[in-house]
This record gives sequence, C-alpha cells and structure tokens, in this order.
Amino acid sequence: MSQEEVKVKSLNKAITLLDILSMEDEGMKLSALSERSGYPKSTVHALLSTMRDRGLVSQLDNGAYTLGIKLFEYGAAVSRGFDISALAHPYLERLSALTGSTAVISMLDNKGVVSFDYAFPAGGVRVMPEIGVRLPLHATSQGKLMLSYLSQRSRDSLLKKQRMISYTPHTVTDAQTLSRDLNTTCERGYAVEDGEYKIGLRAVSAPVFDSTGRLRYALTTVGFFRRAVSEDFLSAVRNTVEQARKLSSALGYTFDNNA
Repeated sequence: MSQEEVKVKSLNKAITLLDILSMEDEGMKLSALSERSGYPKSTVHALLSTMRDRGLVSQLDNGAYTLGIKLFEYGAAVSRGFDISALAHPYLERLSALTGSTAVISMLDNKGVVSFDYAFPAGGVRVMPEIGVRLPLHATSQGKLMLSYLSQRSRDSLLKKQRMISYTPHTVTDAQTLSRDLNTTCERGYAVEDGEYKIGLRAVSAPVFDSTGRLRYALTTVGFFRRAVSEDFLSAVRNTVEQARKLSSALGYTFDNNA
C-alpha cells in the first residue's frame, strides 16, 4: 500500500470518529470510540491526539472527547457562503407570520439534515429550533422528507448508521411502519411530524428544489398545534407547501403545469 493510500484511509477514519462524536452531546471516551468505530484503540488514540492538537476535538477532564471549537469556525465560514440564507429568510418570515409558529429551513444531503436558519412569529409561544445539529431522520419531518426521496437501499443505509432511537412514546422505530409513512409523504408532497421527536410539538416540512430539480432544502413549520388534523395545522401545511414552492421558483426550479 502506498503512502498516499495510507493517508487517505487515515483521513477517512478521522472523519468517521468526528461523525460519531457529532451524535454524542456529552462526549465519548477512547474505549467507547474504539468499540463504536471498530478501530483499534491505538489507531483511535493516534487520530484523536492529532485532531486535538489541531482543535478539531477537545478532551474533557474525565477523559472523554468532544468536537472541538475549530469545527465551529469551519461551520461559520461555510455559513457565510450560504446565499440561500439571504434568499430564504423573507420566505421564513412570511411563513412564520402566516402560521403564527416557528419557520425553519434545513439543508439536506446524502448523510442527513441540518437546520441553518429560522424565523419567529411576532407573538405567541416560540419554539427554538436546533440550529447546526444533525437531526434524527426517522423522528423529524425534515428527516422523513429527505428519506422519502431516496431509494430503499439508501434509506436503509442511512437509518442503519443513525439508528431508530425512541425519543417519545410516539416515535416510530419499526422499519415497515416508517416505510409506509415515507410512501405517504412522497405521494402527498410533504412530511408530518406528530410528537415523534419532542412531546407536544408537531411539524410539517415541504420540499425546496434547486434549478436542476434536485431536492436541496426542507421548509418547515413547527409549533404546539393541538392535533395533526386540526384546522390550524392543516392551514400550516398549506402555507408551508406554498412558501416552499415559491422558494423553489426563486431558486430557478420550474414546476409542471399540473404540479
């Protein structure tokens, strides 16, 4: 194996460790990281030491490792380049005003969902979204929206990596039940979250497409709606879908006449 191939494999392993740490709020110790990643402790220790020196990870007093401040700096640099934030924010404000609830926009990629901007209503109860946090795919409307546009093989691969954890008594952890929900989501064109991630919260997410027709973002309304079939929630569904279509058009996507 060439030296270049060794370097690439080491980089891939380092990224895997960062991915694992990104899902743990309280950090992980060396042995747990070794077990979760499947890498030898010596390999994990060497990679963590290098990343700690560069600020990519930090080590707590109890020996556990967490993501480092350098990653936040990288994230901030990326966010500065998001023209989508400036373009989308008026749609967020409009959606929030129409629904009286929090409006959120999330970025979708082939690994998951991360929210990066939001707008609050002028009055009422405000729901603070989790900005910059990778959201669970099976328990959020954003995640289910993204999964509904993927092949079954891609869905299974992602869910295997993130695991179908139960967050509330309403969280769907059965693969077949989730699959039926995703099929419904695909047919109607929006995803619904009914207390599956946090008790009392309900959300709807609609797709935002770019000029190539690729699903890139999820526009979401989240709030303390009484029921998923209540008139205020159904109104939020209509407004969310409408604003998502308008934002898609602003990004250059052309809808079919019958869409």
